[in-house]
Amino acid sequence: MNKTCIPAIFFVITLAVFHYLGNQFYLYVKISWYDVFMHIWGGIGIALFIYWFIITYFKKNRGEISPMTSDYFLTVVIVTLIIGIVWEGMETYYDIAGAPVGTVDYYIDTLKDLFNDTLGSVIAYLFLRK
Repeated sequence: MNKTCIPAIFFVITLAVFHYLGNQFYLYVKISWYDVFMHIWGGIGIALFIYWFIITYFKKNRGEISPMTSDYFLTVVIVTLIIGIVWEGMETYYDIAGAPVGTVDYYIDTLKDLFNDTLGSVIAYLFLRK
């Protein structure tokens, strides 16, 4: 296990805690920016976890690799976006999206959420570059 797992685990655990608190105390409804925060935080956590997985897999099977390169950046962003799309599909299936399904507000909310997931992955990239 390498040191990139520590921030990944931290973000994923805190994401789960924030999501639990958001549901228990209706923070998604009470605080207008809570959903934005959660998608950015989730994008960071997912991106860090994906990067950790890539680093661990390539170190084990292909030898030492360099830190976050543009190739890994693109992979991390695309996989984070795919996971965000799956999450939005789950929100649609369980009818818990930010607006009624099929309305203009629904599509705007979905695009905003996917943008924030992607923004989170870019923030993770900037974090990993340092």
